[in-house]
Amino acid sequence: MDVDKIYQLVMEFKPFEVENEVKKLLSEGVDPQLILEQLSRTIMDACERFGKEFALPQLSAIMAAFTMGYDLLKDRIKRKEKGKILMGTLGSMHYIGKDIIKVLYMADGFNVIDLGENLMAENFIQGIIEHKPHLVGISMFLTNAIFELSKIVEFLEKEGLRDRVKVIVGGVQGNRYIAEKYRLDGWGHDPKTALELANRLVSEVRTKYG
Repeated sequence: MDVDKIYQLVMEFKPFEVENEVKKLLSEGVDPQLILEQLSRTIMDACERFGKEFALPQLSAIMAAFTMGYDLLKDRIKRKEKGKILMGTLGSMHYIGKDIIKVLYMADGFNVIDLGENLMAENFIQGIIEHKPHLVGISMFLTNAIFELSKIVEFLEKEGLRDRVKVIVGGVQGNRYIAEKYRLDGWGHDPKTALELANRLVSEVRTKYG
């Protein structure tokens, strides 16, 4: 029962072979957690190699392979949830960058709620009310979406939630200037930074509020 084969298949961009191998391993009684550990390792390694060995198409292919395997495992595994992250694209239909970061967060043990694309501030606010996340990750690609950021932050401040809900931004319009101007908690300019930010910020919230 060679779970290392999962890692190899994912890194070779073979999503259907990954799906078949996961099914085979499960039928042989392999612990789903061991399989997930191999899948998660691929995501961490791929993001580490992004911009060096892998470009966006390769990273997207690896994410697709991970997702096909993860979907077979998610109802079979029990692991301690790191925290809850709410995500979405503000003001446009762009999704590739968001989806890559989403899968990265899932692989690292976060519970991710994806609101989708072409959202406005009201969609995020409703999502915050409904899901009570520790962190909100906003993907932005168009300048006309920037002014919506202030509405989200103002809602959190008005409701006394600003310290309980961290907000970060990514995408073409995500940068240090925007993060500082709109009183956000950071910006993720690449997958590694986005993951480090999520872990640090969610840990701060959970340490203080549980």
